[in-house]
Amino acid sequence: MTYPLLSGLRVLEIGSMISAPYCGKLLADAGASVVKVEPPGAGEEARRYGPWPDDVPHPERSGLYLYLNSNKAGITANLETPTGRSIMRRLAAKSDAVVHNVPPADMERLGLDYDALSAEHPGLVMASISPWGLSGPWRDYKAYDINLAAAGGICEGLGEADREPLTFGTPEVGYFAGMAAASSIVMALLGRDTHGGQHIDIAEAETMAGLYNGPEALMAVYEWRVTRRTGHHALDFPYPNCILRCKDGHIFVGSPEGRQWRRLLEIMGNPEWSQEQRFRNRTAMNNLYADEVDGYVEAWLADYTKAELLEIALENRIPLAPVRTYEEVRSDPSLEDLFVVIERDDTGPVAYPGAPYRLPEAEASAPKPAPTLGQHNRAVLCDELGYTGADLVKLYQIGII
Repeated sequence: MTYPLLSGLRVLEIGSMISAPYCGKLLADAGASVVKVEPPGAGEEARRYGPWPDDVPHPERSGLYLYLNSNKAGITANLETPTGRSIMRRLAAKSDAVVHNVPPADMERLGLDYDALSAEHPGLVMASISPWGLSGPWRDYKAYDINLAAAGGICEGLGEADREPLTFGTPEVGYFAGMAAASSIVMALLGRDTHGGQHIDIAEAETMAGLYNGPEALMAVYEWRVTRRTGHHALDFPYPNCILRCKDGHIFVGSPEGRQWRRLLEIMGNPEWSQEQRFRNRTAMNNLYADEVDGYVEAWLADYTKAELLEIALENRIPLAPVRTYEEVRSDPSLEDLFVVIERDDTGPVAYPGAPYRLPEAEASAPKPAPTLGQHNRAVLCDELGYTGADLVKLYQIGII
């Protein structure tokens, strides 16, 4: 659903893939008027990434693109041309905020950097998202999600202790950076009357370093432990604190409180192995014998489904949690209002994750589908910037839109 909290706010989005588009999506879902700019012809990069309906690639049917760009208006402009750059400057002058993830050197080369745009619009707020930030020795380096997760310290804590570090199972860094950009844009706009326009520097590697190394630094300061890869089990915690196999999948098994572990053993029939002296200290059991005990516990779990184990957990107040598949999440009745159906002529109705919050006092409206390539060229360029229909034809013919 879309809430009118930011109605009246105009945002110009220039970029591709995840970080800048996700920032724009968050603002658009809250009611901001977001104009997305794409290069003419192929459009932005996300259009070339799946999933696609029926696994048939099509630039207008990319699930990634459709999800990230709902509720936006879309135009095309070739920023390598003087006219395309003029369009951008005129739109920026009409906007409260600009968000982009174009490399900093390219924005400067194009004359679309903050200094250039704010000269014409002193109150402008711009969020510049880049892998390494606007300054420093790595300023102009590019990076993939895995590079940024590794550079931010995330990979150091993922994986088995005697194996190579791992990264996220899916690309995540752009989403964190997009959230940082959206929240900082709102903060800068709230303070604009006092502090004027702002240029927000979002370094994707720093979003990871701040999220992960903040709590890890506290652990080191208080001499609890230094980060290390622990793999399946969290070392120095009482066993169990892990995901194990059951009859129809996997379930998280935890019992941080002694009474919870004792109750779980009772449900399991107080097995003989649990009476062994070496299993009396659950932290030592976790650090030294976890794999062995996993086998004992999984032998019991194998007789139960995830749903049955959840019922056992609720009845006995034990923290067991089913590991759900994507389809199970989608069909969970407790999450049904998270997913919203958006329909386009070329895809039909498709359910996408909506805003992960509810505002009962705000009147919500149905979300709008992501724009087709250049869908709003006429509405934006003619109605707002004064171009004529004939101008649009010429701009198209010479490859500017």
